[in-house]
Amino acid sequence: MGIQRYVAKRTLQALLVVYVVATTVFVAVRSIPGDPARLILGGDADADAIAAVRAELGLDQPMYVQYARWMGDLVRGDLGESIFTGEPVASRIIGAAEPTLSIGLVGISIAILIAIPAGIISATRRDQWEDYAATGVAFLGISMPSFWIGIVLLLTVGTAIPAIPSYGYTPISEGIVPWLANVILPATAVGLPYAGIITRMTRSSMLEVLGEDYMQTARAKGLPPRVILFKHGLQNALLPVVTVAGILFALLLGGIVAVEMVFGVQGFGRLLIRSIERQDFPIVQGSVIVISIIFVFMNLFVDLLYMSINPKIKYGGEA
Repeated sequence: MGIQRYVAKRTLQALLVVYVVATTVFVAVRSIPGDPARLILGGDADADAIAAVRAELGLDQPMYVQYARWMGDLVRGDLGESIFTGEPVASRIIGAAEPTLSIGLVGISIAILIAIPAGIISATRRDQWEDYAATGVAFLGISMPSFWIGIVLLLTVGTAIPAIPSYGYTPISEGIVPWLANVILPATAVGLPYAGIITRMTRSSMLEVLGEDYMQTARAKGLPPRVILFKHGLQNALLPVVTVAGILFALLLGGIVAVEMVFGVQGFGRLLIRSIERQDFPIVQGSVIVISIIFVFMNLFVDLLYMSINPKIKYGGEA
């Protein structure tokens, strides 16, 4: 199967998943007890005023009518408008997604830069002090919640180094340096626990690969140890690590809200939580759709990355 057909097939599957998620969240948010119209007007509003707002928002229509209208807008790329602010949902999501994606990308980069060398050292120095040190630090990182690491970084690094802002977010459009200065602490907070997971995975995968017959053959041929380790060993050991890193990145984006609150970042997670509390249906629906798109297309990206790391893997899973 060629790459174009494979990508097309996976894209269609991804779109089907997104459609199912979109339909599910549409029904789910309308099953939550409460009335957005009453929340907008307040508890003292009379029934006529509430009915007028419901009619204006289209909430007085049957569920299937609301669904058909919303799905028609969605197919055209229109996520609707916020019930409370009237702003386009797409612009609200884009504005909130930049800080979250920035923290997530820098965080997973920090995790990978720490974890892969640590995992390699741990595997090649098995049962030596380097192995015990890397394993201990990995378990420590896994055991510490991101928000707790964020608080520690805020109280230590944030107060000791004034050049590193400890609150808020600076858009990347204002410069790489101020952007990175704002992102580095929350990104480190979310990245360290995942570094522990990736370290353990890299170590296990490397230990398995180092015992394979082709590694023994490479040694018997007299190839330099560095070539054996990185070209023959790491290339194959990275396959499960790539899968874990891709999944962790998607999970990281979903669980970043606590760190955003610690550092005062108005990101995607906080937008979604506030919207759920206020029953702002369009923003909740749009946010969940964006999250589902990130998850399903991250899986496709990981598959393609698999094939670039090991060309022996064929499209469609054929050997």
